Amino acid sequence: MIYIYGIIDSNGQIDESVYGLEGSNVYNIPYCDIGAVVSEVNQPIRRVTESVVLEHEAVAEKLMENFTVLPVRLLTVLDKRENVLSMMDDYYGDFKDNMDRLRGKVEFGVKVIWPADKVKSRIINAYRTRNQNVHVSDDSVERKFIRDKLKEHKIDKAFKEKADRCINAIDIFLGKFAEAKKLETLRTENLLLSAVYLVRKDNQNNFKEAFEHIRTARDDLKYLFSGPWPPYHFVIVPRKSQPSGDSGHTVTADKVILQPTPMGADKA
Repeated sequence: MIYIYGIIDSNGQIDESVYGLEGSNVYNIPYCDIGAVVSEVNQPIRRVTESVVLEHEAVAEKLMENFTVLPVRLLTVLDKRENVLSMMDDYYGDFKDNMDRLRGKVEFGVKVIWPADKVKSRIINAYRTRNQNVHVSDDSVERKFIRDKLKEHKIDKAFKEKADRCINAIDIFLGKFAEAKKLETLRTENLLLSAVYLVRKDNQNNFKEAFEHIRTARDDLKYLFSGPWPPYHFVIVPRKSQPSGDSGHTVTADKVILQPTPMGADKA
């Protein structure tokens, strides 16, 4: 069985020794002027473990030293070489378009954690101060319910606005050095920002310096920074599928490429 690590912009052999899952030798299956980097495995890898993630990522990171890499989703195993070539044939144009767009670029991950409880507490205290002299003549249950809901809405709105201002301030410094970005805000109340930035290799030192600037600007925020990675989050493939050889299996490229955030992105 063949385990796939990534698609690269070369049809040549991998000159240096690279080892993947189960200690197997990593090699390139060429197709036209690109290739699929693979190794042989005895059986499908059915569980995502830390060792599998680290071995997979280690291969992808090694490849990015010399090639443009389209990372492949974890646990992608095909039955035989012909199935790999079938996928390469059907998606050749899409792979080439992505390589042209992503050549010379790497991905960085940034997570920002803020003290949500303290932020919300300050907002609540400010709300109470503004409304401490307000007297309500009608204190019916219905009126009280409406006032409580209005208070809750105003506090939540102020919390979100505060988060947006903080995120914008961070993104101003980082975004100017990025070619593309994906921001996810307030995934939880404490996780203020989870972002990935696509950065040119020749601009990555500027990006790192910008991050150091914002990291030291405030002591109430905790930052998690990772990279450079292959561009895991910026590969675009269409949702289409095709038979893969005569095995009866179907290979869907959007399920093969687009890998989730690598484990290392959660590390400081």
